Amino acid sequence: MATKTKVLLIGSTGYIGGSVLAAFLQDPASAARYEITAFVRRQEQIEKLKSVGVEGALFRDIDDEETIRDGAKRHDVVIAAASARHEGCAKACIQGLSERKKDTGREVHYIHTSGTSMLGDWPVSGERVDTAIYSDVSDDIYDVEKNFSETHSPVRKVNQMMVALGEELRVKTYVVPAPLICESRIGPPPGILTNNYETQVKTMIRAALEMRKAVILGSGSGMWSRIHIRDVGSLFFTLVEHILHNSSSSIPSGKTGYYFAENGFQSFKSIAQRIAQTGKALGVLDTDEVMSMGLQEFAEKFYEGDVRMAESILASNCRTKADRARRVLGWEPEYGEDAFLSDIDELVSEMSGKGKG
Repeated sequence: MATKTKVLLIGSTGYIGGSVLAAFLQDPASAARYEITAFVRRQEQIEKLKSVGVEGALFRDIDDEETIRDGAKRHDVVIAAASARHEGCAKACIQGLSERKKDTGREVHYIHTSGTSMLGDWPVSGERVDTAIYSDVSDDIYDVEKNFSETHSPVRKVNQMMVALGEELRVKTYVVPAPLICESRIGPPPGILTNNYETQVKTMIRAALEMRKAVILGSGSGMWSRIHIRDVGSLFFTLVEHILHNSSSSIPSGKTGYYFAENGFQSFKSIAQRIAQTGKALGVLDTDEVMSMGLQEFAEKFYEGDVRMAESILASNCRTKADRARRVLGWEPEYGEDAFLSDIDELVSEMSGKGKG
């Protein structure tokens, strides 16, 4: 019997991590190929994982770097899906994997969940405007990030650190930056332990319900790539499959190991318009018109005065193309704009209390 590959998942109870876990569990061949361990915080979560053939391991949280490092050194692949901004967690994973490689002589792999906000601009304030569409094949994303200032994005800082540390410790690293994500409203939930997760769309819906009208920051013309949560899970799984069961030397890693998740683009204005239409039809908004707010006012009302955060999250341009995943991995996302808009309808209904149950 072939030896199973040991995979450690950090963030299995979360939104993205839950979809990654579900992708492994739904593949018929997965149980024979992988021995999956998931870090969780509570004993009852371990019992739930055990019921579906996954080993649970307790840790305090992602600040528990010693436990994370110790766990990583007993696995061949670590998928970190808990935070795109936690430098200590990423460092502990790579250091632990380095020890694993020394002990076994086998290649080890670190897959890091990131966010495309690393490329975002600030068009409302005019500090930086960038309407380019970035490809992870034709553009050198590592170099693009490197040339940004140190304070450009905390996501950028972690990406740069982990690529450099991976090269130093001979650990293969892969970065999967997620864009606008829509939730699963098609069939069962994507993960058996999935916690609630605040997305950009949810933030916009909360703002609309509070104001009783859909709002945008500035003109709302900022546009991001979008992806369905199930397609995110399938991308991670497909990446692992290719790394381990094809020649891993042919799968780009390190400075060329950026794999965007994307299936089209969506403007913030189009999201607000859908929220307005659905909210008015449900009677939870007073109008189907969209109201524009200024940067300072918007930030004070919804982001505790953090102007930079408000602009980068809900007004920026951040368009990426998942060319590497499509060309190298043969990955194809299934869910497009129809699923995204339908998800907005479901969320407005659910969050306003108009949904079923």
